Amino acid sequence: MNELPFKISKKHKTDTKFNWKRIGLNLNNFEEIYNKYIYATHCQLCYKQFEKSCDRQMEHCHETGQFRNIVCRKCNQKKFDVKIKSNNTSGYKGISKQKDLTCKQGFCWIFQVRINGKKKTIKTSVNFDKLVKFAEQWKKDNNYYT
Repeated sequence: MNELPFKISKKHKTDTKFNWKRIGLNLNNFEEIYNKYIYATHCQLCYKQFEKSCDRQMEHCHETGQFRNIVCRKCNQKKFDVKIKSNNTSGYKGISKQKDLTCKQGFCWIFQVRINGKKKTIKTSVNFDKLVKFAEQWKKDNNYYT
């Protein structure tokens, strides 16, 4: 193998595997993808040279976890692959519980999405079931895929 383009720590591989697993990346061929990632010197879409290690982004399908490309931050944010917020507490992708002391039960449910790299709150509700129905209809109406 060639010399690494950037200095990496001894535990970089372990940390990377943990982080990729956490975000849902399919790790069946981790070694191959990891080697592509650490040796990447240019964005695979715009060919911009990476100046720092943190300029590289793992571009993947958020639904299947399938690896696509090693890209720069700008190309990763421009991808049409908008994604629903996944760190939720509801079991439903995009809906999470939020502390709200103005509500009788002390919390409300919030439906959020990411569009072009920006988080957007679509609707909040105290009724989880109604919010799920709303979210499903909203995704259909807005042709929104994860």
